Amino acid sequence: MSLASLPLRRLATTNPSTKIAGARFTSTTAESTETEKTQQQQQQEETTTAIPSWNDYFNLRKKRRMYEMVACVPSAIAPTIGSIAYFSQLEIDPFTTFFGMDPVMASALATVGAGVGGFMVGPIIGNGLFKAMNGKIAPAMDARDKAFFERIKANRADARLNSIRNPVPDYYGEKIQSVADYRSWLRKQREHYRKGVFGGKSDGLEDD
Repeated sequence: MSLASLPLRRLATTNPSTKIAGARFTSTTAESTETEKTQQQQQQEETTTAIPSWNDYFNLRKKRRMYEMVACVPSAIAPTIGSIAYFSQLEIDPFTTFFGMDPVMASALATVGAGVGGFMVGPIIGNGLFKAMNGKIAPAMDARDKAFFERIKANRADARLNSIRNPVPDYYGEKIQSVADYRSWLRKQREHYRKGVFGGKSDGLEDD
């Protein structure tokens, strides 16, 4: 009997290197899975140690929000004053135009734009200051932010049910400042879903 006439199943069993490679691949996959689980457990333990409870997280969240709001003030004032100082000493020909506008009007709009731009950058600066002042808990805070957003994304009402008469309440969960607020938020999401689908109220629904 020639080798070509052997069944394919027998040919597969005659090559031991295939079994060895498959065993190595399975072992490597199992090891990588165990490593990922260990890393996730370590990260969760570190997060729990740095920020023990969700109420602690919400308190830190309010503190971070305060940093962001306070930073908006100087970040808006500084470019506004800078723009005023720049345009006040600039020699402007009254007969020239900027983008088809009067020079005074153009400089005023540029000053307002600089102030608005600085105000929008303020939260980024405030968040950076918060992380710099609380460097030890910054990684744990990021982990809690991610976990919180996943909860919001999983439990919020369907945006397709949004309407003028039935708007989605606090879609991003920005108003949540405590565990009690989160439970209230859950009730409102269920109320919104019930109204959007059935046109009724969800007073009988309870929190998990």
